[in-house]
Amino acid sequence: EGEEGEEGEEEEGEAAAGDAKDGGRRKTADDKGDKPVRAKRREDEAEPIPETPASLYALAAKLVGAGVVELDALYAHLSPTDDAAVERHVASVETRLNAAKRIGAVNLLAKADDSKAESSAPDPYTVAITPPNDPRDQKLGLLRGFLAVGDVEGATAMIGRLKNLGLDPAEDPEVQRALCETLKATIAECYGLAAPAGAKAAVEARGGTAGMEAPDAKGALMPDEAFERLRLLGPYVASDVVLHTRLVRCVRQHMMAASLAGDKEAAAKGEEAMGSSLVPALGLLHANPGAVFETWSVLELLPVTTRFRLYSEWKSSFERDPGSALETRRPQFAAAKRVAEQDTMKVMRRLSKENVKEFGRKLAKSAHGNPLAVMSSIAVQIEAYTNMIAPVCDAFKYLTPLGYDVLTFVIIEKLAEGREKLKDDGQNVSLWLSALATFCGHLAKKYSAIELSALLQYLVNTLKDNQSLDLLVLKELITRMTGKESLEDMSDAQVEAMAGGETLRSEAINFNNDMAPKARARGVARLKEALQKGTLGGDPLTVPLLVLIAQTRQAIIFKTDSKHLKLVSQLYDGCQETFFHYCDFLEQAFDDQEYAATVPSLKALVHDYGLDPGVAFHIYRPVLRHLKPRPTPSKDKSIDECNESVALDIGGVKMTWKELLETVRGMLPEETWADISPELYLAFWSLTLYDLYVPRARYEAEVDKCRAALNVLDNQRDSGTRDEEAKRKKEKDRLKDLIDKLQKELDAQERAVAARTKRLMIEKDQYLVDLPNHGNTVGRLVEQCVFPRCVFSHADAMYCARFVERLHLLDTPYFATVQHYNLTLTVVAQLVFSCTEYEAGRLGKFLNETLTQLSVWKGDEATYEKECTAVSGFNMKFADPSSKKVSYEEFVKLVYKWHLRIAKSFLSCLEGDNYLEIRNSLMVLTKVVKVFPAISRIGAHILRKVEKIKENDERGDLKTMAARYLAMLQREKPGWKADNLFNPYLPPDPKEKEKEERERKAKEEAASKGGGGSKRGRGGDGKGGKDASLNADAQEFTPGKDNAKKEEKKKDERSDRNVRGGSSKTSDASNKKDDVGSKGSGGGGGGGRGGDRDRNTRDVRGGSKEIVDTKGADNKRRRDDDRGEDNGDNKRPRKSEDVSRGGGGGGGRGRGRDEEPPPRGGRGGGRDTSRDRGGHQDDRRTGGGRNVRGGGG
Repeated sequence: EGEEGEEGEEEEGEAAAGDAKDGGRRKTADDKGDKPVRAKRREDEAEPIPETPASLYALAAKLVGAGVVELDALYAHLSPTDDAAVERHVASVETRLNAAKRIGAVNLLAKADDSKAESSAPDPYTVAITPPNDPRDQKLGLLRGFLAVGDVEGATAMIGRLKNLGLDPAEDPEVQRALCETLKATIAECYGLAAPAGAKAAVEARGGTAGMEAPDAKGALMPDEAFERLRLLGPYVASDVVLHTRLVRCVRQHMMAASLAGDKEAAAKGEEAMGSSLVPALGLLHANPGAVFETWSVLELLPVTTRFRLYSEWKSSFERDPGSALETRRPQFAAAKRVAEQDTMKVMRRLSKENVKEFGRKLAKSAHGNPLAVMSSIAVQIEAYTNMIAPVCDAFKYLTPLGYDVLTFVIIEKLAEGREKLKDDGQNVSLWLSALATFCGHLAKKYSAIELSALLQYLVNTLKDNQSLDLLVLKELITRMTGKESLEDMSDAQVEAMAGGETLRSEAINFNNDMAPKARARGVARLKEALQKGTLGGDPLTVPLLVLIAQTRQAIIFKTDSKHLKLVSQLYDGCQETFFHYCDFLEQAFDDQEYAATVPSLKALVHDYGLDPGVAFHIYRPVLRHLKPRPTPSKDKSIDECNESVALDIGGVKMTWKELLETVRGMLPEETWADISPELYLAFWSLTLYDLYVPRARYEAEVDKCRAALNVLDNQRDSGTRDEEAKRKKEKDRLKDLIDKLQKELDAQERAVAARTKRLMIEKDQYLVDLPNHGNTVGRLVEQCVFPRCVFSHADAMYCARFVERLHLLDTPYFATVQHYNLTLTVVAQLVFSCTEYEAGRLGKFLNETLTQLSVWKGDEATYEKECTAVSGFNMKFADPSSKKVSYEEFVKLVYKWHLRIAKSFLSCLEGDNYLEIRNSLMVLTKVVKVFPAISRIGAHILRKVEKIKENDERGDLKTMAARYLAMLQREKPGWKADNLFNPYLPPDPKEKEKEERERKAKEEAASKGGGGSKRGRGGDGKGGKDASLNADAQEFTPGKDNAKKEEKKKDERSDRNVRGGSSKTSDASNKKDDVGSKGSGGGGGGGRGGDRDRNTRDVRGGSKEIVDTKGADNKRRRDDDRGEDNGDNKRPRKSEDVSRGGGGGGGRGRGRDEEPPPRGGRGGGRDTSRDRGGHQDDRRTGGGRNVRGGGG
């Protein structure tokens, strides 16, 4: 009670004194005016408080510390009030932040007088870094008093109160000095154990001998009081550089001790100290590389995820204090950030390849203290100006390890900001993403301090979220670090070189790559280490990244939220390209033993990870290269015993043939294995182009190129400098070594191909012999093997064509080669629309290889007889080994038919307006331009369509592709042949020359005569035919027996001089095996059958005796004039139906299946009006060996 009375008296005395002062002040104020004295002070009038002496603050602090006065009771009477203090602090912070924004700013609109006034204004940087110093702030004064008397507990409580208001008491210089002195005393003992060898503190604490040695690796824990006091000081520990260095060393020892002891709580305290105080303090140290290296010595002990979290906290220190209830912005950090940004921009404006050394050092100096601000500014510049990537990367050689680590953090942060990664059109990758990806590749190649595992972990996380655009970063990393480029638009020579060994492939694709072999090996090793190590404390990333890329490839089509097919196509192509690039890198980085031990099993890839069989086989193919030969069943060894033999035994993977074949069987539905065998399926997917084909020409070309380069070097004069001589000698040694490698590689591949061929010769009899259904073998092989793999890559496209050729040449039982080519060339054009852009190019490569092989057989009858007639693949009935072979004449007709069919399919695509159809068609046609079109008439049709696209289409990329293809067509045009030259079994009309002469003299008269003529001609309506368009829906030609005789041929020539399509020999061979025709009926006296027309090849109508020209521009104009005069289509009776001979004078007519009868009947004898859409002249039906259309007698 006595104490309360004394306090009440003190309060009354203070109130009386205050009233006296107020009265005096009001009296003084009233004397100056006429206003009466106010009895009561206005509430909004601030009461001035005199400056309080420091001794009074110290006394109050001691009283509070002794418990005489409660802090809460005293705090309520301190000035200013909390609201006023917050308001004053906010105003001061805003003023200082505005000043920080003006640092380095130039006012271009200022006048001369204004510039003088501005020069006298205070420096914005000084304003920004100077905290307010109000001597009448009693709350801050009491805090100083607590620190002056050493009452850390009271200071802690006071700082906590002020921080909860959003104030920043540690910004005060006196508070900083006091806290630093207190902290030094706290860590004195701990620092003696952490001080470096030879330091005074180390000698005093550890003794003379131990003090001269490095600190104990076991470390030493810091006291909790040190962490508490460091938390009070925060990043303002930068005001004492010595204390900052000592604290960093102590924290390092603390982290080491906590790591050895497994004390997570102690480790968390060290991480908090680094993130909240020691790391952000670097921003206020202003380019102190010593402090930077000391700080990095602690950070390198932490996992990359923890480091990046600390950098994030560091970034937040520029904006707010994460430990406060209210937002606290720090103008000193904002000013330091602004200065660093301005210095960076000055350097970037002057940086070039010529002055990298000078300005690189300036850039590094700015980055020592504020790497976050500097790297963020550089990243923004790189996104806008890609030409700065090379000089900036060179300038980074002066950075500290902390700078490289922060750079990695900034790049990942930029990638993950959530910005739109597509351009405004929604179909193309943004330039900023492409620039950052290239920047990552250059940095990873040049500097080993870049944290690759963090970048790879980011990519894994994005793939888990079904985002594939960031795979561009992985592609750049692999390309820059390993020197292996991923080319899509390769030349034929480069594609052929892909069949060779590693050296040939490298020289063919990376011929412009000047990356040294040692640098390439270092890059491969670093990337492999980053994948295997992962983030510190995490799992390896090799397999997760591989599986996620493969899964993303399959999910893009279904999970991409875009209506643009072009974007979906590009994303799929990019993912596919990166997948193959990554697989090639793994094959290069791991030896076969490591690879087999690293990747999942074939069964796990398909069943556990849900990958397509083709993708799983591509991943596992390096392991399958070591498949051991399967024993051949014999009398002494059954099939089951053969299957129990070991198939694989490498890298800890051991599997029998039985287990392997069961795994293969589980990949596809059970009904599949009724058509093909697991052995054939496994052989197809396990082999590569290297196993089947030796690109000898490419090896020889590379060797010749190296020898030519050697000759050039030998012929150079030896008058250069010593360095030039050494460089020349080094290049000569490299070329000689390369020649030796290529020759050894060629010999090794020839031996490998010979061994593989011998092995296939043994295994081929097991592929298709025991199958219950041989009728669908070819279809199933094309569906499950050829088409899925031919769009994987250019090398795979070439492999598919070579594998089929190898099956044919090995005379594989029950493999119908003719049926395969017929099915493939029928369906391949229909796949164009479902392909992406890159897949269309690979499909074109496959089609090019297929047509090239067919042209080889067609071009030389001797080669055909040697390679085709002797094997069962060209049997008329593939299930009957003793059946008749397809003759050379029939094969030529088949090739002709296939060319027409392909032409019709592509012309149909080019006539549409769908973007993908046109683009993919042009892509495929570009790849096959050397072998298709090979017929002049087809080439003319395609030229007109492509010219129309080039002139009329509004889409720029299509116009460009069309122009490119047109140029290629014009180059190949001289090699085109007329129909009867391409197919020599289509003889020209005997009066062709006579007709050409008449047409030159009287074109109009010849055109009018084209509609009349003999009633015994084709069509029966007496009108000339029009130039029918190409039709790929024609009835499929099936070779049959040739029963024609010379006498029948002579009768045909006499009876119908105008039939274009050749002799009865040709017609009979075409017709007896045709599957679809039309039934003809007729009456009257004529005995001839109703014939058909080939609207794709011939233009004769109405049996006219006028000779129809088969080539030349005049004949083309003639056909154009006649077009439209006769709507009758090609007619051909079916083999399966009876064809009646026409009676005398009858007007009977036949109608083909699914066709409507023509509007007019035949003239003269019976007329066959059946339609065969897309029919061809070699499919012509004849009656009784006669090739006469119409039955008129």
